[in-house]
Amino acid sequence: MSTQRVDKAWQQKGLKEYPTEALLGTLGHYGLPVSEEEFRKLAETAFPLGIAQQWRAKWKGTGPFKDFAVAAAVELWRRWLPDRVAPMELADTLSGLMHALALLLDGKQDAPVAEAFEKMNAVRARMPLDEQGAPQERFMREALAPFTEKQAEVFDSLAEALASAGHAAHADAFADLEEFLLPDRKGIARAMVRAARGEVDGATEDLVKFTEDTSRAPISRLLAVDGLIHVKAHGRAAAAARSLLDSAEKGGDLHLALDLVPRLEHIYKAQNDRESLLELMLISQRLEEAHDKIHPGHRRHRHGR
Repeated sequence: MSTQRVDKAWQQKGLKEYPTEALLGTLGHYGLPVSEEEFRKLAETAFPLGIAQQWRAKWKGTGPFKDFAVAAAVELWRRWLPDRVAPMELADTLSGLMHALALLLDGKQDAPVAEAFEKMNAVRARMPLDEQGAPQERFMREALAPFTEKQAEVFDSLAEALASAGHAAHADAFADLEEFLLPDRKGIARAMVRAARGEVDGATEDLVKFTEDTSRAPISRLLAVDGLIHVKAHGRAAAAARSLLDSAEKGGDLHLALDLVPRLEHIYKAQNDRESLLELMLISQRLEEAHDKIHPGHRRHRHGR
């Protein structure tokens, strides 16, 4: 086993400068002797954070070395599996692209947007996909884990903001990326871009179609309702959400039905439709009772808008 070790300064410097022997020596010193062969075996079914998770039970590092195993798993992946994209690489590249686009929106005409998109497309081309050609769910979960709620909000609104500011090509490119990374948003991100360009009627028609499309996952149809609310097409949103709620209740998908209640409440308040609000209260009560029968003692986390 290697006698070389990483010093405490690694937290400031990162691990790129240290030789592999020092990384392995440190892992071994704190209870995790690892070989390249063992690491590659783990990498067949897990990404770096998943590997570090499996190591956790044996890890004895404390203080400056408490989180070393996670950083080491990320760095060893970069060195030993350079041909395979790590989730962290997607996270870093996506952050870089979002930063460049934010600079452009702030008026910096020389923001490195083309370069950031180029890097993003290179990573995208190498990402692990499932049978449907969508990014592997486990990969995406790990890639998006470091994002804060604030960053998630920026990501959600970026394509629309670019369209509103007149950056049409960048808006389309980012909407395309958004729909690739999060397939439940297929068509929805583009509809938001259309609405931001002033094509609200066309965008509304698209979104209504998505709410009616039974081949889409329930979450995707729910996101289309959110889109209708966002473009303030309240009448169409009310009809779509109500029809979706009725079919969800009939089909026994109580969670989807209950997720539609706060959305309908928001719409009816915006329309000042008291009669529909009262009716909704009764429906909500009925759904909650049905839910409690199936899941006694399970407190639902309500999704408000």
